[in-house]
Amino acid sequence: MAVKRTTLMDVARAAGVSRATASLVIRGSDLVADKTREKVEKVIAELDYVPNSGAARLRGQKSRTVGVIIPNLVNSFFSEFVEGIEAELDEQGYQVMLASSRDDPERQSGLLRRLREHDAEGIILFPAEGTEPDTIEKLVAAGVPLVQAMRHVGRDLSDFAGSDHGLAVRLSVRHLRDLGHRRISFVSLAGKVSTREERLGAFEEELRAQGLVNAGVIDVPLEWDGSPQSAAMLMALEPRPTAAICFNDILASGLLRGLFDLGLMPGRDLSVVGHDNLSFIDLGAPPRLTTVQVFPRQIGAASAKLLLRRIKDPGAELKSEIVTPRLRVRDTTGPVD
Repeated sequence: MAVKRTTLMDVARAAGVSRATASLVIRGSDLVADKTREKVEKVIAELDYVPNSGAARLRGQKSRTVGVIIPNLVNSFFSEFVEGIEAELDEQGYQVMLASSRDDPERQSGLLRRLREHDAEGIILFPAEGTEPDTIEKLVAAGVPLVQAMRHVGRDLSDFAGSDHGLAVRLSVRHLRDLGHRRISFVSLAGKVSTREERLGAFEEELRAQGLVNAGVIDVPLEWDGSPQSAAMLMALEPRPTAAICFNDILASGLLRGLFDLGLMPGRDLSVVGHDNLSFIDLGAPPRLTTVQVFPRQIGAASAKLLLRRIKDPGAELKSEIVTPRLRVRDTTGPVD
C-alpha cells in the first residue's frame, strides 16, 4: 500500500502556522521567532518530514535516481556489488547516488536523510554496524522503497538480497575436512553484524556436525596493514590450528602475507580459505587463494531488481533473493601431513 509523503503544508497545519512560516523555518531564516521555530521543529521531528529538493520540478516528473549506501571503500567487493546495481538500473534509465557510511550508523542516518531530501526514488542499504531495526522501520513507514543487501537488521523488515552465508562456510569446512584437517580456526572482523553472526554460527554448527575442533576465533581489523597480524595470532593458539577460514579475501590476503613473514607456506604449514573471490584473487602469483565465490555483481543486480519491483508496486509482498556461493579450490589449501 502506497504511503502519502508528508508535505510542508501538513507541517504548517500541525504547527498552526502558515506554509510560508514553515518554509522559513526549514530554510533557517532569522525572521521567525524562537518560540514559533521550536514549535515547527517539534512537528517536523514528530511527522518525520523531509524537505523535497525536487519539489520545483514539473508535477509528476521523477528524479530517476536511486541511493546506494555501502559500509566502506576499502573492500573491492563493493565496487563489484555497485557495478551489478548500475548495470541493472542503467537499462531502466536510473542513476546511482553512491555514499559510504564508514560503518557508522550516525553518519548513515545523515546520508539517508540527504538521499530523501534529494528525492531518491529508492534506497539500497548495506546496513552499517550497529544499525537499529527502527532505522528500517521508519523508512518503510515513510513509504521509501528499500532493499537491505548482504547484511540485514531483520529479514522481515524489507526486501533483501544477499548470499547464503551458512552454505559458504559449510563448503569451506567440508573441503578442509576432506583434506584431513581437524583443528580449524576462523579469522573474522570484530563487530556485531548479521554476516559475522551467520558465518560464525554456521562454522560452529558444521564443526560439531563433522566432529571437528574449533581451534579458536580471532578478530582483526579490515586493513591491509592490520590483517597480517592474524598469522602470529593463529600460530600462538594451543593447540595450533592446521587450517583457517577467513571472513573475506582481504583478511585472507593479509594472513598469507603474515605467514610469509613468519617463514611459513600457505597450504603446507596452514591451509587458508577466503571468502568473496574478488577479481584480483586470480591475478596473483602462486600460491593463489582458495576461496568461496559470493558473486557480488549478481547480488547487486538482484538488489536493483528488487528495488525496481518495490518502486513499481509499493504494496508487493516482501521478497528475498539469495545467490548461491561456490567454492574455488586453488593453492592455499592442502592435506594435513
